[in-house]
Amino acid sequence: MSPPLALLLTLAFILWLLARDLKARPSVSWAIWIPLLWLLIMGSRPMSMWLGIQQNVENAQLDGSPFDASVYQLLIVAALLVLIKRRVHWGGIIAENKGLFMFLSYLGMSAVWADYPFVAFKRWISYVANIIFVLVILSETNPVEAIGAVFLRFALILVPLSVVFIAYFPQLGRQWDPWGSQSLVGVTTNKNMLGITLLISSIGLFWEMFELHDDQTHARKKFELFPCLLLVGIVFCLFLKVDTKTPFVCALLVAGIILAVRFPSIKARIHRMEIYLLALGLLFVLVNSAFDVSGMLIHALGREEGLSGRSLIWQRELSAPINPLLGAGYYSFWLDPGRVDLVSEDFYYKLNEAHNGYIETYLNEGLIGVFLLAALLIFALRQIKRAMLNEEGVYPALRLAILVIGLFYNYTESAFDRTNPVWFAMLVAMVGRLPCWRVGQENGSDWLLKQATQKSLRAAQVPGASG
Repeated sequence: MSPPLALLLTLAFILWLLARDLKARPSVSWAIWIPLLWLLIMGSRPMSMWLGIQQNVENAQLDGSPFDASVYQLLIVAALLVLIKRRVHWGGIIAENKGLFMFLSYLGMSAVWADYPFVAFKRWISYVANIIFVLVILSETNPVEAIGAVFLRFALILVPLSVVFIAYFPQLGRQWDPWGSQSLVGVTTNKNMLGITLLISSIGLFWEMFELHDDQTHARKKFELFPCLLLVGIVFCLFLKVDTKTPFVCALLVAGIILAVRFPSIKARIHRMEIYLLALGLLFVLVNSAFDVSGMLIHALGREEGLSGRSLIWQRELSAPINPLLGAGYYSFWLDPGRVDLVSEDFYYKLNEAHNGYIETYLNEGLIGVFLLAALLIFALRQIKRAMLNEEGVYPALRLAILVIGLFYNYTESAFDRTNPVWFAMLVAMVGRLPCWRVGQENGSDWLLKQATQKSLRAAQVPGASG
């Protein structure tokens, strides 16, 4: 088959899948295409690369692409206009997500002491834009349906395109290193990014499969499972060929957590989730110190001891000369050539990330940033636990799965303080739902009264739910 014909058939297949999904979700508005486009760009390539626009920028690392910046600004403005039209209740959102907004505010403040404050502030604006796009999704009439649509359509578009790029357009879908070794990149720019794209795609596909399985109304025909099963098979075949272990393990965790929570014996213990997670963590530390479980897991994943050189990278990063309390400033550690050369010594390439989200946060925002991140994650876990105790369906379990894989993913990669599809998914999981999505429905006092009433009912009906 010729490459143009393969691409044409793939595009037709994608349009057919999207048309089916559009028909199945009449309550989802056109506005979710704004955050979906943002997510598609994050999960593939910048628009300038898609359109073949050459950018003549003297210092691309600092200034970036003017064309891409314009695209991002256009999307942000469009998202803000949607939120303004929907009269989103910002006070209620901030009140329900204090930990998140404290973390975001501190990251913006840290741009002040960065080596390049204006560059750091521009990056922070793009980072904060993620929450704006998340709010567009959550302010839909049926937010859960809208979230499922975004993640599923992400998979429907990028997974088939990645296959056709790899198979028929090797100049786009594959890369070769200086030693002639080949890696598959699909619609992305490197194999690690393709791993992230496959992970986010698996979230959307698993969610759709569980929702279809649980559909008791038969409003959506069961044969819709077959395209999902086909794409899941393609995703896992790509996982094995791309050799990105962390996203692959995370995808398995998503399915495992959703399945586990469906067992009544496990669901009945959700109210003690923090205790069990802490106990598992302590047990792992004890067993690992005695039997080197982490080493066995590393070898099982096909990695050499030290996680492909990450241990050495982490040691050098932690010894870098920065302010331990404040860090180098938001997303700024890697802008200093001296620090980059120090950490990248003996490597054949220049590092541009810590390969650990927790260390990355420390390098850029210091111990204060790490503390606020930990508080955010603990707060999010409590919110998700409360949702799992009071709500039915796949969505609460999926929120827990996304948070857990985010914690796991950031052990070997960085996603916490940068614009990344994994962080976008974590934001969706952490915010979850809007307390009041239109001022026209409830004024501020009504909203506060409603929250107080709901908390009282939860405390009376579900022991331990308020904790």
